[in-house]
Amino acid sequence: MANDGILFIGFNQDSECFMCGLEEGYRIYNTDPLKENAREDGGGVKHVEMLYRCNYVGIVGGGKNPKYPRNKAIVWDDYQKKVAISLEFKIEVLSIKLRRDRIAVVFEKFIKVYSFSQTPQFMHVFDTYANPGGLCCLCSHSTNSYLAYPSDKKPGWVEKVDLFNTEKPSVKIEAHDNPVSCMAMSNDGTKLATASTKGTLIRVFETEGGTLLHELRRGANSANIFCINFNKQASKLCVSSDHGTVHVFMLDSPEKNSRSSLANATFLPKYFQSKWSSFKFEVNNHSKFICAFSQNLDQHSIIALCSDGTYYKYLLDNANDTKSCQLESCTKFLELGSK
Repeated sequence: MANDGILFIGFNQDSECFMCGLEEGYRIYNTDPLKENAREDGGGVKHVEMLYRCNYVGIVGGGKNPKYPRNKAIVWDDYQKKVAISLEFKIEVLSIKLRRDRIAVVFEKFIKVYSFSQTPQFMHVFDTYANPGGLCCLCSHSTNSYLAYPSDKKPGWVEKVDLFNTEKPSVKIEAHDNPVSCMAMSNDGTKLATASTKGTLIRVFETEGGTLLHELRRGANSANIFCINFNKQASKLCVSSDHGTVHVFMLDSPEKNSRSSLANATFLPKYFQSKWSSFKFEVNNHSKFICAFSQNLDQHSIIALCSDGTYYKYLLDNANDTKSCQLESCTKFLELGSK
């Protein structure tokens, strides 16, 4: 997501905070209301990972002058302002994921899992399909410890393992015909949403057995999907792409999603049977962006974060079924000072 010194933008597990990796350190913000919570300067950071709002931050160095060597996965203690855990490898680390008892370190063709402890113990390794984007979902909920990743069995497949019971066979999901380009897991770990490099369909599966729950159509033309996010209750889904749009899907009220008038014609292709978004809107910014539902109050708003450092908040009027939205605020978040 490199632009204007920004190397990475991502939300934490419940979207209440977001992280920004820079050519010179990183920043952590409260999402709504927008406020800078923490910052560390010096050296490039290509990936930042929070664990809800706790003091531990996962960091992978990158950029022109990496803060840490590219072959290290760092857990930084933001309270004590020191490195709590440092894991060194022979090859480049792409991303890091955290839960209270596990650390997942993602490489291009495999994922290594360690215990989250003062002296981390290696526990598992899982082979993946070529994964240059470092895709991986690690459920941080106390009742589920699912890890999902692009399966090495076939392009477009996703594999899910239970880190509480790795002797149990993994669940292999035939998600797409093309390689997976974007993934998201609901906060409680019960649902998994995926998109492929084609970018026309988003499919939602239940994680326990891999059953397809929803087939959602973003559009008819190919697109690069930047982001997929569930709301806290996993009843809605928002999707951003390089078409400059955010699509919103209602999962618990599918009748509010659009469908073709020919959807029930069995002799026509599946294209007409997919559920289209309940509504969509454009983000008036030409840079790459991600989106999430605000967790503030009634959740009738969506936050968009752009790689040029712009923060947008859109108010949704879907509570009245008008399928419209309006821009409430626009801020350059890098210009905010720390608390």
